[in-house]
Amino acid sequence: MQPNQSEHKLLDPEFEHTPVPKEYRKSLASVAAVWFGFPMVLTSAVIGGVITAFLGFKTGVEAMLVGNLLLFIIVGLLSYKAGHTGLNFALIAQKTFGKSGYYIVSGLLSAMVVGWFAFQVGLTGATMNGSFGSNMLLMTIVGGVLYIAVTYIGIKALSFLGWIAAPMYILMAIIAIVISLKTSPTGFTNHPIAGAGLSFGAAVSLVFAGFADSGTMTADFTRWAKNGRSGVIATMFAFPIANFLAELVGGIVVASGVIKDPGTNGGNFMMVLSGHGTLLTVLSILFVFINLGAVSTHCLYNGAVGWSHMTGKKMRTLTMILGIIGIVAAVSGIWNVFLDWLNLLGVVIPPIAAIIIMDQLVLRRKSNDKLKKWNPLAFITWVLSSMVAFVINFKAPELSVAVCGIIAAVIFYAIGSIFVNKSVSKSDHQSAVGE
Repeated sequence: MQPNQSEHKLLDPEFEHTPVPKEYRKSLASVAAVWFGFPMVLTSAVIGGVITAFLGFKTGVEAMLVGNLLLFIIVGLLSYKAGHTGLNFALIAQKTFGKSGYYIVSGLLSAMVVGWFAFQVGLTGATMNGSFGSNMLLMTIVGGVLYIAVTYIGIKALSFLGWIAAPMYILMAIIAIVISLKTSPTGFTNHPIAGAGLSFGAAVSLVFAGFADSGTMTADFTRWAKNGRSGVIATMFAFPIANFLAELVGGIVVASGVIKDPGTNGGNFMMVLSGHGTLLTVLSILFVFINLGAVSTHCLYNGAVGWSHMTGKKMRTLTMILGIIGIVAAVSGIWNVFLDWLNLLGVVIPPIAAIIIMDQLVLRRKSNDKLKKWNPLAFITWVLSSMVAFVINFKAPELSVAVCGIIAAVIFYAIGSIFVNKSVSKSDHQSAVGE
């Protein structure tokens, strides 16, 4: 199958329901740009700043590195599978959770990323209002419409946006760091600023939670890679490179002492950039829309691909529907409560990725052309490992909830597979004897 020459040059097929054909795969640079521009955003700087505020700069940087390496291992393995097969997340989830069971997993993650889209759209209006005095409602709507338009174009637009968003983040971050160090009231410090309150393990979980959902759904992006190896390399541009650099910037700004209430505001360096002349103000306004747009479009794309497969509709149709729902949620102010809800659900997301990796890459369970409706082992493992994560979250918060959930999923699925294989062997043996 060759690409249709009559296909509109701007709107390529998105292959919502089938593997991406080899002839439609993208270059490594193109796929890497999608992942490179995604994590290099203000949200990551905020997280890096919060971690630095509680742990101090040196320990905070160590936590950021560990969290990003964990993300690379998990997301990299999932990306290898995606690049090797060309399958999106929904199609990969089917093979592990079942033809009917995947609706629960894909539905949960697809709903979460649409929630993140709404959050980022609302944050656009709030940031423009807080930093430049713009009308919050108008800026929220303008931002939402722009982000929907970019997502509607598809994966090539996300790649193009990544090439713009990442360099602009680096430029604005350098300016913010220079201003911070020049105006620092205390000088650069390695000591915790906000006092104790966040353990090293919790900081690692915070880093992982920032991309637990879209990281698990990485196949929606890396299925466009030419092969599994390219998928892994593309992931490396996100974790640890882009996400760590973005978080490090937040850490440096907070360590300089220029951020008020860093335990809450983190490394939001927009506060540093405002009030420094017309040129910087114009650049900062463009930066808000491009930067938050990079997050919003990726999240909406994840949600649209997921829901398109579950409903049988086109990705672009779902982009419009889900985008409008997200704007309504952002305008109504519901986005303010999404963050706590999404972070809570983030406790149950890491085991999903671990279960898929165990099933399809470690144990290499053969998947027949005729998929089962449900895979009970996958769901039992998910429930048990999520319970472990919740217990750790409330009883031992000094540990990393993400790491504990992943380890629990690996152990439970490995043990469960032994019992399932024994049961199948016994059944086959009895059948053979009966014949």
